[in-house]
Amino acid sequence: MARFAPRRIRPVAAVAVALVALAASVTPPALAGRAQPDPTIVAVGDIACQSFSQGDGNGACRSDEIADLIRRLDPTRFLALGDLQYNNGTLGEFMKVWDVQFGDLKPITLPTTGNHEYGTAGAADYYTYWGARSAPGLGYYSVNLGSWHLVSLNSDICGGPPGCGPGTPQYEWLKADLRANRGVACTLAFQHHPRWDWRPWEKWVDEDGTTQNGGSEVKPYIDMVKLMDANGVDVLLAGHNHLYQRWAPQDGSGNVDPNGIREFTVGTGGRSLYPFGPGDQPANLRVTQNKAFGVLQMTLHPASYDFRWVSLPGEPAFSDAGSGIACS
Repeated sequence: MARFAPRRIRPVAAVAVALVALAASVTPPALAGRAQPDPTIVAVGDIACQSFSQGDGNGACRSDEIADLIRRLDPTRFLALGDLQYNNGTLGEFMKVWDVQFGDLKPITLPTTGNHEYGTAGAADYYTYWGARSAPGLGYYSVNLGSWHLVSLNSDICGGPPGCGPGTPQYEWLKADLRANRGVACTLAFQHHPRWDWRPWEKWVDEDGTTQNGGSEVKPYIDMVKLMDANGVDVLLAGHNHLYQRWAPQDGSGNVDPNGIREFTVGTGGRSLYPFGPGDQPANLRVTQNKAFGVLQMTLHPASYDFRWVSLPGEPAFSDAGSGIACS
């Protein structure tokens, strides 16, 4: 995978510049010049339900507890991985549940669209709720966080015309965005649908002649992930499948590659949990679980990252933690 030399990081937005300037003007002399901690993110998708917590196991609606967990972890940014509001992502549903449970987290939230957001025509109510930060009408955008470039992609529009292959609007935008940010040390992409998956209803194949770990549900994302791999993306986060998966780093065709993209699926935000797929666990799927709700927490260092799974209190015992070298 290609890697690129660092360059000066641009601010996320004009308001960020103003906030930095204000902070600098009131920083006590004893703290001036002190290194800031590396940013942290929390990521999870498939979240807010039409009722609050019911306490009835894997079928529960646990999103209110997920919101409390995110507050306790106090991340720099919360990456919301799609299917944020069930069932149809209407503005009324967002205001009834999501805004009640997660509204105070909105200033740190980076959202991405899921298929349930498109329960309203063109995901119009999702864009109304999130406003400019969601790139209305497109659903894909990017920001910088510390030495990392974060890219939110709209995977839901990949399954129908015009798709997300070369020459399509999102593909060409992603190509231009990654090339324009080659100097940013590390890159993390997030979208709702996983590129690699193991789910019960997928047409699963280990090898279809063109790509490892292929299947009918993941084909629309292959071209964009190959583009990411060719342009130095280090991590891909997704939801959609209501469980947790950590895959080995892979190249765009699904071959294990220590310099490839490591995908995490984190669809454990409160809306039930799913069974595993048929047959044996795919060889490149390193860790998976479907008994505990929780989130993925990451610390983004200048040339590496740490990750750990964090369960809701009282959930079945499960742990997963580690680190990765990025931007090499």
